[in-house]
Amino acid sequence: MNKLHEIKELLKKIQRTYSVQRAEYISTLQNIISDETIEFDDDIQQVLSDLYYDLNFYEEESRDRDEALGYYGEQRWVRMKYILIKENLL
Repeated sequence: MNKLHEIKELLKKIQRTYSVQRAEYISTLQNIISDETIEFDDDIQQVLSDLYYDLNFYEEESRDRDEALGYYGEQRWVRMKYILIKENLL
């Protein structure tokens, strides 16, 4: 399976799951994105780099989320999904 397809599958799993399992999928996704041996088109690489950074601030539980520090939840995740769909990654 090529890495872009694997990324798309992980994004779909992240979209469909919650809590601990979502955190595991996010971690796996970030590991793939940060793997310097994998090369993507420049446009795709930029979207993935932005996604990697943004996912550092995702916090599932609102009680654990400090929005003043930039942490976000489901509402921002929905906006990120729109960008991913636009870039044909989701």
